[in-house]
Amino acid sequence: MNLLFVARTGVYEALTVGLGYLDQEEQLENSSTFGNIDLEKKAELIYLGKAPDGNEVYCVGNKYPDIVVRINEEIKSLIDNIENPLKVIPVSVPGTESIYTLSRLAILPLLGSYFAHLAKSVTLQHKDELVSSGKTLRDSITGKAAAKPLKGARHRTY
Repeated sequence: MNLLFVARTGVYEALTVGLGYLDQEEQLENSSTFGNIDLEKKAELIYLGKAPDGNEVYCVGNKYPDIVVRINEEIKSLIDNIENPLKVIPVSVPGTESIYTLSRLAILPLLGSYFAHLAKSVTLQHKDELVSSGKTLRDSITGKAAAKPLKGARHRTY
């Protein structure tokens, strides 16, 4: 299966979640994709790699991630035989809303690099939440159980 992580920014949020899915979050800060405003402006799919579960992982930015999911569902309904289906996963992590605004400001001439730096900084501040989101999605897709018990769950002995 092909997985496409879609967030309001492809080179910040979607990239971080995708790398979390691939268990490659340590590559974020050294990635030429991270914070690359030219790639963001192209609005093209960014290939991140192949996961151990065989899924090909991509990311992209779109102002309306939920619409991309809906379009994908409509296209799938029109096609009967899909050899390698695409699953579009919208990314939304609370507290990361400012990354989109900063990424838009990063496009400005002269001041853009300052805002791009701020967007990277905010993304790194939320890296743990974004990576965790990617790992949780991976576990739900591959059927792995969560490693941590639910809060408030009590262990019973019989």
